[in-house]
Amino acid sequence: MLEPDGGDGHSTEPEGIDRKQLEAVYRSEAPRLRRLLKRKIWIEDDRNDIVQEAFTRLAESKSGAASQNPGAYLQGIVRHLLADRVRRWARARSHAMLDVAIGPESLGPDAAAEINQMRERYRAAVDTLPPKTREVYMLHRADELEYKQIAERLGISIRTVEWHVAQAIIRISKSINADG
Repeated sequence: MLEPDGGDGHSTEPEGIDRKQLEAVYRSEAPRLRRLLKRKIWIEDDRNDIVQEAFTRLAESKSGAASQNPGAYLQGIVRHLLADRVRRWARARSHAMLDVAIGPESLGPDAAAEINQMRERYRAAVDTLPPKTREVYMLHRADELEYKQIAERLGISIRTVEWHVAQAIIRISKSINADG
């Protein structure tokens, strides 16, 4: 089978995590991620879905950060998946508020406070990113641009976009873990 290389045996594609490493990481990190999620998500199937999605993204990643520090990379993915859930919930909630008058808050005060605290820690962590990394990250996460679109807009390579996003995930994860 031909490898994507320049003919000299050196791959031009970034290396991702290999299957053997992925299996070892799964054995060590999946239980840890489920414990982390147990405090945030009450439904076990939802926790398992998030862990599965995180490992799928790790397996598909071509980022060097994914293979160099898969535990931190996974935690970052999980945090982003949680943030996505909060955004979807907030969006659905705001649409529901426009459609019908809402009765008593469906979230308990503890859950609402935890979500607000998580949002604030996330925002604070994003604010501490280096300017270029924050710009790339926000174009990807907030504006939902693809790596190629970001690269074209900023005049940088796709590989540089990948690096900035990976660095943002790692830094945000470390910041949130240090804060809470």
